[in-house]
Amino acid sequence: MTYVDKPALPKVVKFDEPNEKLRNILDVMLNTGSDIYQGACKKRGSTLKDEYRKVSGIAYMDPKDMAKLGVTNWDHVKVVSDWGEVIVYCAHSRDAPHEGTIFIPKGPWANVVVSPETYCCCDPTYKGIMCTVEKSDDDVLLMADLMRAVYKKYVKTEDEDGIKDLATLGEMPVYKKL
Repeated sequence: MTYVDKPALPKVVKFDEPNEKLRNILDVMLNTGSDIYQGACKKRGSTLKDEYRKVSGIAYMDPKDMAKLGVTNWDHVKVVSDWGEVIVYCAHSRDAPHEGTIFIPKGPWANVVVSPETYCCCDPTYKGIMCTVEKSDDDVLLMADLMRAVYKKYVKTEDEDGIKDLATLGEMPVYKKL
């Protein structure tokens, strides 16, 4: 294994079953920050690749919270905040226990759900963002597809209504014609 290869995620550790029934939606606090695997992908120039999606488009969760939602590693979840919503993978956090808190590496997927307000310090607030998490059947988008869906990049103005119906941009560099 090289320093760039992300170790396999362990299966969800099942603690005592929660007393409450499976929940459809969990209220959680989102924290973001740098991740060594994400940084390695960026240094290699692979931000448009599937490997970057798998290290950055992911919400690390406490296994008890995963059990409450009925999700396992690599299931898709929708994270919704006051500023947006994004579909990411979910995985058992290596830093558990931390019930009620999720971690998404700082980057394109996290940026969709963090506040754009910088409070005069040039950086948005990356910690303590209240949001919800729910299981989803939607796909986790590659970065170029995420940029197109959220920020209308790489799309003609007449195509904006049908963005979801467009074919994926894939893992190749995308250059917008002017």
